[in-house]
Amino acid sequence: MHDIASESDKISMKYYQSTQLQSHVKKDMTPVSEADLAIENHIRELVTKRHPELSIVGEEYGETIGSSNIKLIIDPIDGTKNFIAGIPFFSTLLAIEEDDEIIAGMISAPAAGDKLWAQKGHGAFHNNKQVHVSKQADLSKALAFHCSIFGPEGPGDPTQLLNLLSKTYRQRGFADYLSPCYFICGAGEFSIDFSLKPWDMAAIKILTEEAGGIFTDIHGNKTIYSGNYIASNGLLHEEILSYFQDQK
Repeated sequence: MHDIASESDKISMKYYQSTQLQSHVKKDMTPVSEADLAIENHIRELVTKRHPELSIVGEEYGETIGSSNIKLIIDPIDGTKNFIAGIPFFSTLLAIEEDDEIIAGMISAPAAGDKLWAQKGHGAFHNNKQVHVSKQADLSKALAFHCSIFGPEGPGDPTQLLNLLSKTYRQRGFADYLSPCYFICGAGEFSIDFSLKPWDMAAIKILTEEAGGIFTDIHGNKTIYSGNYIASNGLLHEEILSYFQDQK
């Protein structure tokens, strides 16, 4: 993943803030740029040469089935809207899934100078420094990182989310990969997001767990396939889940 991220970073920074950048809106009404396509294509070429047995699933080109039970999950640019607008908070998200379990993940954000990675049983790291989630156990003293509250990227009915956020000390709605990165590094107590795909969440899951936290959907399931997640320091997880119980 380090080798892949190094290559993807070069491509994204080549296109970043280019006045010639081409982009369009896909059928699902999300944007895609030529950088997204170039990065995923290049990653797939690298993997095919080095590990042709791997399965690959990516945001732009779907799933390719290999002979192995190991799968590489790719989001070539998380934060494409930021990327197109020239905002430096975008990243490449990578994860490895083996037998339906995420065992490694990486977030590489070259414009911001951030790289986070984790491997099952080996801890979570930010720019070569091991990181841990916070130890705050009081929701009223918590810093909450949240997603869009309204619109197509929000939870639909924001009532439960707003109720939860109202019980915290501070709230910050940073974009895309950035919120969970701050949380994983111990700067806040939890991160929550909705309207997501598996490639948006896979790296976040293993990073959260290896930093000492808990990652589930809003119903408490430890999955990346529900379209939403709560990543917390673990001490607040059950209390946070309680705000969404009536959505089951």
